[in-house]
Amino acid sequence: MDIKLIAIDLDGTLLDDNCLFQEENRKWIRRAMKAGYLVVPTTGRSYQNARYEIFKDFDELPYYINANGTVVTDARTEKVLYTASFPRETARKIYRLCREYRTYIEPYAGRYAYMEQEGIDHLYRSGLPISYCRQLMRTNILCDDMEKMIMEGEYPVSKFHIVCESSQEKERLKERIASIPGLYPISVVAQNIEVVYEKKSKRDGLAFLSEFLGLTRENVMAIGDSSNDMEMLEWAGCSVAMENSAPKVRQAAKYVTDTNNNDGVAKALQRFLKIEKTGGME
Repeated sequence: MDIKLIAIDLDGTLLDDNCLFQEENRKWIRRAMKAGYLVVPTTGRSYQNARYEIFKDFDELPYYINANGTVVTDARTEKVLYTASFPRETARKIYRLCREYRTYIEPYAGRYAYMEQEGIDHLYRSGLPISYCRQLMRTNILCDDMEKMIMEGEYPVSKFHIVCESSQEKERLKERIASIPGLYPISVVAQNIEVVYEKKSKRDGLAFLSEFLGLTRENVMAIGDSSNDMEMLEWAGCSVAMENSAPKVRQAAKYVTDTNNNDGVAKALQRFLKIEKTGGME
């Protein structure tokens, strides 16, 4: 395998169940970077959150793929290189539907994710890890007029992350969103709904960045755990699913590593990368 780029999902993959970045994974990512591999966080989170919350000690990371592959950013210039967005009227329809339920509504546009004050209580009551909720609060932009942002913001919305208090309401809302042409909502945890336009995925952002850098899929290693990782795992030349993944996600990958709570990312990097004990290339 001629691996040059390593795309790594965050929640459920690099981060443990408390959404924390463990030291062994940190160490092996730094060793991979020192050895000349391009490490690219590839996540459902916003650029602002991944860059300044999770990877705040990794200033040297040059690229980020965010919002389920709908945004690619050059971290050195903070220029958005690629975005795949909803038509603004479609985004407004999603937002108005969500307002009928007890939801936390988090639209992603460009490098940022946005939120409304009234939705924050719904997020904390949803049962998601408190550490995860606090991470979002530290980087999301509080928006006084979200509908105006959706219709007039600098970047069109590329993803909605919706968190519901009630599982029954979530299923009903998910059905109603799916009835809008071009929308295929998914859930990666029990409480949430994630929506991008048409069937865009992390594969699209990863394919764009690979072509932009003159790489092929055979040069890409992808590591993930969830349904929003499946397409990139099927696409990448070397694909690794976490042991904590659902069976269908493990089937989409060529290999399986340990769990996110047991340094599965570090073990995958040890297995597939050509890194000497000193951290250099073999």
